[in-house]
Amino acid sequence: MYKVNLLFSPLWIIAATALSATDADNAVLALSQQKQLEFRQGDLAVAAPLVKSLEDAVAKSPDNAKLWEALGNARMSLQGSLFAGQPDFSKVIEIGEGAREAYARSLTLNSHNPLVRSSHGMAALVVAQFKGDGPGMAGGIEEMNAAVRDAPKSTAVRLTRGFTMIHLPPAMRDTRAVIEDLQFIIDAAPGGRPEDVLHVLLGDVYAEMGDLEAARAEYALVDGSSAFAAEQVKLRFDDLRKGAVRPESIGAVRSGTGARCAMCHAPGTDK
Repeated sequence: MYKVNLLFSPLWIIAATALSATDADNAVLALSQQKQLEFRQGDLAVAAPLVKSLEDAVAKSPDNAKLWEALGNARMSLQGSLFAGQPDFSKVIEIGEGAREAYARSLTLNSHNPLVRSSHGMAALVVAQFKGDGPGMAGGIEEMNAAVRDAPKSTAVRLTRGFTMIHLPPAMRDTRAVIEDLQFIIDAAPGGRPEDVLHVLLGDVYAEMGDLEAARAEYALVDGSSAFAAEQVKLRFDDLRKGAVRPESIGAVRSGTGARCAMCHAPGTDK
């Protein structure tokens, strides 16, 4: 795990007193990015203090759209950390609503950011799902769809929509959009571990839809760059010989989307 070392010399302390708001905001944003990386490497404890630091930052710089976006991201991470144990769903909803509000504030300051638009839709969908709010879910999905229409070549926007909607039950999600997003991301991937895991994810979507031939074809593209993906494929071929891929096998990979980046991006190679 990466560590953040804050080593201040006397000269730095003096200079810090003269930092402009922009310099201070940029320092908070850089630290936020680092802490988000640590979170995705498994350190869930960084989420709560990250939210607090960003809440302090937006109180000082309420017109900085990037800080509000970072606060939305941090609140979504904090929400995700609650599922490490038995979650309090009232707290899950509260934090999700806070994330949605932070993204909305960012959009009032910069309405031309498709990624924030997609992130707002993601937060709205998650909140609506926990509330059992069907129209709210539809609104969140449409917002993510609109972001993809505005920025169809944005990997980040595609990741947000694809990795959010893949968690919906097949009968509720736009599977065509999920397949489209995963294929786009595969085409943009650098190969290696990320591509292996993506082929498993896409194969699982085909398996859920009953297209076992397409599922086998995706699984067969895993070349072993990811030992985890290769093991998952072995389990899936065993399952398919018996008829269907088990839901628990699908969940073992899907649960890491957007939360465990090391699943795809750990250093080195497994080959």
